[in-house]
Amino acid sequence: MLRRTLHGSEVLPWRDVLHEGPVPLTDTIEDLTAARVEYLAGAGGGEIGAIEFEFAARYRGLAVNGEFDRVMLWFEHDLYDQLQLLQVLDWFAANPREPGTLLLVQVDDYIGRLEPEAISDLAATARPLSQAQLKLASHAWAALRQPTPEAWAGLLKQDLSALPFLRAAVIRMLEELPGPDGLSRTERQMLATIEGGESVTAIALFIAVQKMEDAEFMGDWSFWKLLDGLALAEEPLIAGLEAAPFNREDPELAKAYATSRLTLTSLGKAVLAGGADWTEHHRVDRWWGGTHLTDDQLWRWDGEAETLIPPPH
Repeated sequence: MLRRTLHGSEVLPWRDVLHEGPVPLTDTIEDLTAARVEYLAGAGGGEIGAIEFEFAARYRGLAVNGEFDRVMLWFEHDLYDQLQLLQVLDWFAANPREPGTLLLVQVDDYIGRLEPEAISDLAATARPLSQAQLKLASHAWAALRQPTPEAWAGLLKQDLSALPFLRAAVIRMLEELPGPDGLSRTERQMLATIEGGESVTAIALFIAVQKMEDAEFMGDWSFWKLLDGLALAEEPLIAGLEAAPFNREDPELAKAYATSRLTLTSLGKAVLAGGADWTEHHRVDRWWGGTHLTDDQLWRWDGEAETLIPPPH
């Protein structure tokens, strides 16, 4: 859309699901890239060589930004985009441009769904980024990558108005921590949708859960991985998922998966009702930003109280 509309511009995509997998504090960008590439390739995000090439290409693109009169950043309001925005702004904070030549377009809509004429109108809303915005982005990016979620949660006590969509993104990221029931918000929405429907298919579940979001951020690839986790556990919460784990390469298996009719197991019903803790029925081992969540290092987020629950000592 941008290439077709903004004639004469070079367009540099930034693609990474930073709301999942490790985003640790590292000494260099190369070390962070290696961690992201290893995770994405291992999680089925593509061939490792192709992912490495794309990551290298985006940094080559940034490295030659000085050859352009201006750089215009286009980011949406959702969590996926906001985390990417923090990463890119952190890079520009360390590699500054001439004042007034780094611009930002931020929209509370989904750019890919807009008509071409809307893109031209949005381009006119671009505003130069301030030092306050760059400083806040670097601060927030570092907070996300800490080995505990405390610094990220601490952002909610600070003035985040320089980046107007950041506060909602901070909360939404925290909601992907296990809650008191052991479920992330997305997982809880999945179970509630299945319980509330009649023979819900996997694809219908994805669409319904997306509609529960104020700002949709999760693609189907990420969603299927969560669904696999709930259905393929030793003590599953969801029954009826066929051809799992999801296989994008085989159309027949992918179709069988997407049209599976899902129900809750007795444990799934108990966890959703608050009568069981999901973390007591499966081994926790996943990354949330720079935090490695395990059974012994289990941070939780109480959404009702809007507070972190630290691991028991």
